[in-house]
Amino acid sequence: MSRPSASNTDTLSPSEGAQHMNIGFIGLGRMGLSLARSLVSKGEVVHVFDLNVDAVEKLEAQGARRAESVADVCQNADIIFTMLPGPKQVKEVALGTGGIIENLRSSSIYIDMSTVDVDTVDVLFQAFTAKNFIFGDAPVGRLAAHADKGESLFMLGIASEHLAKVEPILYKMGTTVYHCGKAGDGTRTKLINNMMVLCYCQINSEALVLAQSLGLDLNNTFNVLTSTTASNGQLKEKWPNKVLKGDLSPGFDLALGYKDISLASNAGASSQVALPVCDAAKNVFRMALASGKAGQDTSCLTDFWAEVNDCPKPRLK
Repeated sequence: MSRPSASNTDTLSPSEGAQHMNIGFIGLGRMGLSLARSLVSKGEVVHVFDLNVDAVEKLEAQGARRAESVADVCQNADIIFTMLPGPKQVKEVALGTGGIIENLRSSSIYIDMSTVDVDTVDVLFQAFTAKNFIFGDAPVGRLAAHADKGESLFMLGIASEHLAKVEPILYKMGTTVYHCGKAGDGTRTKLINNMMVLCYCQINSEALVLAQSLGLDLNNTFNVLTSTTASNGQLKEKWPNKVLKGDLSPGFDLALGYKDISLASNAGASSQVALPVCDAAKNVFRMALASGKAGQDTSCLTDFWAEVNDCPKPRLK
């Protein structure tokens, strides 16, 4: 993976003088809506489509152009992004009847930003390459709150000769782009990244519930944990703004977290790499979902772990 070069740093604004491109955006969920909104706010021409009409109308009111179908997006866009819940939806939109592959213009580029499994991204790459279309993947790093502020990170997989067209658009949605390699390498990197992020959810939860059960002042303990090598971005940035203040609204829905950690577990199984910690964390996600926590943020694992252990739910004061 290549790190951002001197011209691609967090402090640099999107490339000036980049070639204008009409942009298509399909999938306006929690993350997709914010990413598309960033493009619109930068003055880009963005054709948006989602089955959720309310989301489309929100962006239309802010200057986006409503598309009536996937085909409509394809007919009007030079570069198309999809941000969809999972492999099933991506394959339906990209490869299904009336999908992108049937309607993409020969000169256009298709970038999937969803978190999918390795097999899915490879099927997409092979299918679009067979028709001489340009395909890449650019799954998103950082939290939904970062996307709201246009501060996302992208793990881009695409042939190097297409970077000049794709990177400037990504920088209009975020601050950091890592070129991870060929198409599919972005997804592979994202699976590894999310495996670590989601395992931290359980580690953080065990640590905080133990601190509570030992009678420690949680504020003092939190300050220590976020000031030593025990610190992680989830604990330091997300936890105090979500579960530790009682906000369980989904920045990253627990069900999507379970989907993502399952993708990592499956990738380990298919490549015959043992992932015991990942598999254990996946099982906790499954138990939390079974307990009725679907629709809550992944940080709700801390409340779930407190309930399992009959302990008070940790909260910062």
